[in-house]
Amino acid sequence: MIRSLRIAGAAVILGVLSACVSQEQYRRSLADNDNLRMQRDSQQDYLRRLEARSQDLERQLKELQATVPDAEWVKEQKARIAKILEGYQGNLPPGVSLSSNAEGIVFSVEGEVLFASGQAAITAEGDRTLKQLVATLQNQGKRLRIEGHTDNDPIQRSGWKTNLRLSVERATAVAEFLIAAGMPEDRVAVAGYGEHRPRAGNDSADGKRQNRRVEILVLTNS
Repeated sequence: MIRSLRIAGAAVILGVLSACVSQEQYRRSLADNDNLRMQRDSQQDYLRRLEARSQDLERQLKELQATVPDAEWVKEQKARIAKILEGYQGNLPPGVSLSSNAEGIVFSVEGEVLFASGQAAITAEGDRTLKQLVATLQNQGKRLRIEGHTDNDPIQRSGWKTNLRLSVERATAVAEFLIAAGMPEDRVAVAGYGEHRPRAGNDSADGKRQNRRVEILVLTNS
């Protein structure tokens, strides 16, 4: 009887121990599952970031590929404009200078060549100067924008209320001259900037002289 009880007790103890081991294994399994889940989530997040980076690199590659033709076009434009400028050098009337900007070729005519002080009527000298430029401008076959500029001296004796109005009227006078000489009207535009786009400082007589001008912009992209 006692032997049977001992055997039964041992069996109970073994069962308890076995249950404890099973619970420990279960907890370990849960912990292992959690670790695996975290690793999986981390790998998925990494893959998502790789995919996003891949898409970003692909976008950058397409942008770079798109800029190659643009860069070649800009290079060609610069070379063409440089050739045009070279052809004009030495053939410009007195008081006219030539340059280029992002939009095209700029013929800058000194204000004193075209107008009397405070006036918007083209002088005889201005008439001769513009006539020399007409053929050159017509040969380009491009759109023109005539831009008027002044110094910053306030209007005192003339009838113009502001330098801005005077600059617009002077640009308009040059535009009308060119149209009358044969430039298509639909290819000529006018703008006036007054003293707001100076070429030089207005603190000297020479600077003011440079700022009083009309610029004929040949829009090479038109």
